[in-house]
Amino acid sequence: MTCSDWISIICASISLVVTIVIAGLQLWQSGRMEKFERRQDERDERRHAEEVKSQAVSFISKHYADRGLIPLCAMAAMHNDLYYYSREMYREFCCMTLEAQNRVLEYCGLDLRVTEEKGLFGRCIKAVEEVLRTHFHDAESPFYDGGKYVLRSLERYGDEKIPVERINYRSPYITGPLAVNFDGTSSYERCITDVLSESLRGDGSEHPISDLERKYGFKAAPENEACQFATVLARFIAIYGSEDEDSDKEYGAPGGYAGETIDTMEDLFLLAVFEMYIHLVLKEV
Repeated sequence: MTCSDWISIICASISLVVTIVIAGLQLWQSGRMEKFERRQDERDERRHAEEVKSQAVSFISKHYADRGLIPLCAMAAMHNDLYYYSREMYREFCCMTLEAQNRVLEYCGLDLRVTEEKGLFGRCIKAVEEVLRTHFHDAESPFYDGGKYVLRSLERYGDEKIPVERINYRSPYITGPLAVNFDGTSSYERCITDVLSESLRGDGSEHPISDLERKYGFKAAPENEACQFATVLARFIAIYGSEDEDSDKEYGAPGGYAGETIDTMEDLFLLAVFEMYIHLVLKEV
């Protein structure tokens, strides 16, 4: 072999070694970058999880006195998260991310979750009307025109106090000490619950909804009172007409949990949507 041949062999060998070294360095550097990116992703995920947790805990702490209304926050977000609700708690919840909203519900021990529901209110009203047809057999319905009176509880009278708290009514089931101290009035919903429960037992009127409309003066009442009647009725039709008595799910009980109160027509609307959703709509899923 000539000198030039040896030089060529040596140069080729050196080139091969350099190529191998460079490839090794590239693989090593690639491994380092992958580990770095993985650490970055894990750090970002931890930071994101901490931010979501902090946001959820902060919300619960800020509104702890009204924490029983948190299920209604979920209904507000699912009904229309762009609506300007009068209660700050609802507005603030709607501004949170979906993940943070559901973390709030999780921390409260609720099985309820916020989902992207299209036409939630319409589905609720259709479900209530179906209960009317199948359980109460009354052609009369105050939920015509897409449940406009229920919806107006929010859109026209949402920031107003609930107009009627008690009515002149004596329940046939008031006995004993309660009867002795009876002042001639009952809670607004007492007559509704009595009539609906009697109808379901087969002991009541053949036209329970028509009877209730007359009792509460639905057709002649001021519109805000007509809205209150339709909204309360929708709520209790959902409760009494549901078939989920054995459900082990915990969705909350707004207004009867920890001292929070249903004060405004907005609260009343969201409470009705809540009952319609958990009793009638969720069972369809």
